[in-house]
Amino acid sequence: MTDFVFYRLLDIDPPLRKQWLLDNQPSNISPFHWWLSLVEAGVRDVRWQRAGWPLQRPAADMELAASLIEWALEQGFPLAHAVEDLVWLSLAALEAGDEIADLPEVLRPDGIARRVLGGFTMSRQEAVDRAAHLRSIPLTEDDFARPGEDIGAMLRALAQTDEYRDTHRLIDMQRALTGLAPIVGLIADTGLAAEVRAWLGVVPDLDSYGPDLAGPP
Repeated sequence: MTDFVFYRLLDIDPPLRKQWLLDNQPSNISPFHWWLSLVEAGVRDVRWQRAGWPLQRPAADMELAASLIEWALEQGFPLAHAVEDLVWLSLAALEAGDEIADLPEVLRPDGIARRVLGGFTMSRQEAVDRAAHLRSIPLTEDDFARPGEDIGAMLRALAQTDEYRDTHRLIDMQRALTGLAPIVGLIADTGLAAEVRAWLGVVPDLDSYGPDLAGPP
């Protein structure tokens, strides 16, 4: 269904596209999956164009793909899931000969970096310390389901804990920073670039899983 909506979007005048999407968002699809599918469709078309694959319909362009990500972020789409596509589109535009100043704001390296760092809810040291604390928590029998136990209820209860929430915050931080890494050299603001490099230096330390869950060495 999302592909059909995306193809319909291509026939709508660009100034009307955002509102049309908001007006036609279905209630039977989660907002996350709705925006994820649209973003993937837009970025996919740009990738196909750059690969020289023919399309039997109007193709999305760089601006539409960037706009879809921007609209998704405005609607609460997780930034950690968008960074890799933002960076890829930015690099693709620059490789095609565009200047950074000509890129949509959402694709400029400095803007992407500010979005990423501005979205973090912990300082760098707080994040490192929290990850170390989470790694130090040993697993006990209470962490495993017992025969006949309601797994769904157990998972819902787990999702309400600070440990669960912070583990996923740290995972998102790792993902966002890893996605940002390819454009760190294009960040014009030297202070911002230094801050990104400092964060990249602690990415391994943001792993919140202890040795019991880390797997074999």
